[in-house]
Amino acid sequence: MADSVRNSVIDNVRRFLSNKNNLNVLKLELKDYFFITLGVAIYAFGVNIFMLPYGLTTGGVIGIATILYYLTEWNVDTTYFIINVCLLIVAVKTLGLKFCLKTIYGVVCMTLTLRVFQHLIADVGADGHLVFPRLLGDETFMACVLGGITDGIGLYLCFANNGSTGGTDIIAAIVNKYKQMSLGSVILACDIIIISSCYPAFHDWFRVIFGFVLMFICSFTLDYCLNKTNQSVQFLIFSRNPKKIADAIVKTGRGVTMLDGEGWYTHSERKVLMSIVRKNEQMYIQRLIKSIDPYAFVSLTNANSVWGEGFDQMKIKAENQQKNKRTLVFASNSTHKLNEVRAILGEKYDIRSLDDIGCRIEVPRITGSIQENALLKARFIKRYYGFDCIADDTALECDALGGLPGIYSTSYVSINDEEVLSGSKAVLHSEQYNDELSVEMLNILHTSPDAKAVSISHDDVKGNVDKLLKNLQGKDRSARIHTAVALVTGEYIDPKKNETHIFDGMLEGTIAEQPSSEPKFFYDSVFIPKGYTQTYDELGVDVKNQISQRAIAIGKLKDFFEKKV
Repeated sequence: MADSVRNSVIDNVRRFLSNKNNLNVLKLELKDYFFITLGVAIYAFGVNIFMLPYGLTTGGVIGIATILYYLTEWNVDTTYFIINVCLLIVAVKTLGLKFCLKTIYGVVCMTLTLRVFQHLIADVGADGHLVFPRLLGDETFMACVLGGITDGIGLYLCFANNGSTGGTDIIAAIVNKYKQMSLGSVILACDIIIISSCYPAFHDWFRVIFGFVLMFICSFTLDYCLNKTNQSVQFLIFSRNPKKIADAIVKTGRGVTMLDGEGWYTHSERKVLMSIVRKNEQMYIQRLIKSIDPYAFVSLTNANSVWGEGFDQMKIKAENQQKNKRTLVFASNSTHKLNEVRAILGEKYDIRSLDDIGCRIEVPRITGSIQENALLKARFIKRYYGFDCIADDTALECDALGGLPGIYSTSYVSINDEEVLSGSKAVLHSEQYNDELSVEMLNILHTSPDAKAVSISHDDVKGNVDKLLKNLQGKDRSARIHTAVALVTGEYIDPKKNETHIFDGMLEGTIAEQPSSEPKFFYDSVFIPKGYTQTYDELGVDVKNQISQRAIAIGKLKDFFEKKV
């Protein structure tokens, strides 16, 4: 039994390590933990070398712990750990498990490094208390400066690698997640009260002043380091070989925009490349340009506050009427569908059409089920336009026709029924879909949205209805309409990393002998819902919105949103 468990674990580890993506993720995680450990060690070093020997107090939990240490001789590491455990219990829901795991690691690591440095640096006095040596003599102000710089660098290494040392860092990370406020500024605001409390405790204004000096230097150092690494530059590249340079930059993971230009001196057409990259990528891009075209004309400018994919996110307050609304794109321009979705979801949601986001193409429906078709459309919008998206696909399934029209409902008149039914890939009924992305789907998702979409003949509503009625003559007329609604959300543009959900709605019914009106939308003129004697067209929009299969699916989507709130 033990051997089988051990072999199973070994096999799982081997499979994990054989995947290159898993290895890259593992390397990044190990890098994060290494720098969090280094940052925590630097911070703990500053506390024990510059703060405790000179009776200095900073902000945060360390500040509270040092005040209690000066008053009661309680160990700084113990007090720090107890307070952070209380804060972390509250923080898990807000910051997410990944952040909190690294924060927990940072808190434990800080507790241990504080204890280790105390035993390495301090001596035990005659009264049994720790005595810290003053390495800078009586230069308390210099201790403030060096302590602030050291602590700021330690905090930077933690924050830059998705970690935290706990305390007010947790509060700062929560605020920074939702507001356009720097981490240093938030920590500064939170810590003023803590440092000010030194005066009622010790009645020593110098201790308060030195505490504020240390805090300001620490905050300035943290902001400087974070902003330095997050600075961006904008390249304007004028070259006679623009395509090769553009391809080379794209391979680095950065985007390029190619603009049309004209050299006014020569009156010849030129291509101008524009690319924005991080400051630390500048030299590499410059070398790349020079290796391809050493005679290129290049303009480089600083780009402050770059927002978008691969850079920072905009964190500003929305207008009052939009502040409490969730924006969703519904992957359609059908006024009928949009009104139905907006009516069901209500005022809490800002539902936008494809036209509203500037999408002018049609995503091809080429998969084996309506669920996959809906997912493909929603993933495409998320991939190229960034919005959380809902998309739908609908099929009419007739028992007497072996499930047809099925996924071919909008192009029924153009298919050969016998060929479809005999094909091995035909999935016409409401079967379980496969969420794996096929190579064909990935090719679509990674194709430029400006490219010409696959041409599909569909929406010949009258032709579809006429063929359906002809094929059902003398046969069982029971049928159902099935709508699948796909929701794609998440921070990632990579379709493999999206969060996806499927909501199905199904309505049983029958097919009428003759259309109730001139066919204009789907099979509304011939489909009679179960429990009714009139077609969708005759029932009217209000009734249809209450009972339709799409209303059922969108209702499930709404319930899903409300449960997550």
